[in-house]
Amino acid sequence: MNQLTHLLTYALILSSLSCNKKQETDEIPNADSVKIIKPQQEKTTTNLMDKNLIKKIDSKQEIRNDGDYNQMTLFEVKEDISLEQIKSYCSSVKPNYNNGYFQILVFFKKPNSARFPDNPLTALHNDEKDSKNIKAVYTINNINGYSKLDYYENNSFESLAQSIEIQ
Repeated sequence: MNQLTHLLTYALILSSLSCNKKQETDEIPNADSVKIIKPQQEKTTTNLMDKNLIKKIDSKQEIRNDGDYNQMTLFEVKEDISLEQIKSYCSSVKPNYNNGYFQILVFFKKPNSARFPDNPLTALHNDEKDSKNIKAVYTINNINGYSKLDYYENNSFESLAQSIEIQ
């Protein structure tokens, strides 16, 4: 009797699993391993990557004292990339940077000038040579929801930031 009960339980579990197949979603990963849910955003992000306007270079995590981490990701962008293009890219990839405490995306105009700061990641780049090659900085605080893009017409050393909140 006990074996019959186990056999029936097993059969019920198998039949319920076969009835609950996972449905296909419209989420599509792009070249930056980003899952984009909205088709319009997917097209924009893919176009920016395909046109080589934005290229991911490297990421670095820094463990915090509280056990969480901060992460900085470096990108190369074309010098003539617009505020709207970077804003659109940041909006579309934001869901993929929802781990850790701070996520900092730094967009450099020249790939050979892209480097991580010598000081803690959250202090950003304070060197003149670095600042002259930074086109934009996107900062996300996953604890309090802060999400701001600082875009520089020329670079972060010579231009004032045009700050935009990213939802």
